Amino acid sequence: MHSAKGMKMSRKLAMPAALLAILALSACQDDEAPAGADDPTSEATTDDSPSETPTESTPTESTDSTEGQAPAGDVTAPGTELSIGDTAVLPLTYGTDGTATVEVTVTGISEGTAADLEAAKVKNAADFTPFYINLDMKILSVGAEGFGGYTAGSDFDGLTGASKAGSLIIFGDFAPCDGGGFEYDSAVGDTAKACVPALATKGSVVDGVQFSGGADEAGYDQFDGKPVVWK
Repeated sequence: MHSAKGMKMSRKLAMPAALLAILALSACQDDEAPAGADDPTSEATTDDSPSETPTESTPTESTDSTEGQAPAGDVTAPGTELSIGDTAVLPLTYGTDGTATVEVTVTGISEGTAADLEAAKVKNAADFTPFYINLDMKILSVGAEGFGGYTAGSDFDGLTGASKAGSLIIFGDFAPCDGGGFEYDSAVGDTAKACVPALATKGSVVDGVQFSGGADEAGYDQFDGKPVVWK
């Protein structure tokens, strides 16, 4: 299933209480679906992406900068492998027209507890361990249509080995990992922090991050291109 490149929002319409749904939880260590996969609040699929990623990168010029703004510099090539703590320069999109070239640093991955999920009323919470991916972002250039209202959950995913980890769709607030991102009408030089939650089956670890966003032609899509990976 190809990822949608239209309206990209990981945080949906707010609800009075925090509710989370388990989405696309990849099998870890085997091909069996996790416990509770037939529960209406969860959906289990297997996904072996990303495929083996090359370490050599060939930077290309970003075309998102506009007159009077700081140049974007070279963007990080699709398929680049980085270490946790490294910075990539990525072409981010929001909606159908909003674009920006942004420095993104994966500053760390922290482990949560099943109690975090239980507090948010996630069914079968004891079967999973949440992990929280922390990002620092800085805008280098903005496209002609502007940029903002961006959250990172639709572009960044946790990895368990070579497989994509499970995701959490957040309705309302989730205190252990509260989203974050860029406000509407963000400008060159603006910075933001973001937190993206990921899920692993009990006993497994989220030990990497992938970026598979941007426009289709950018080449980062996990099915039609090669994501940037932090391990």
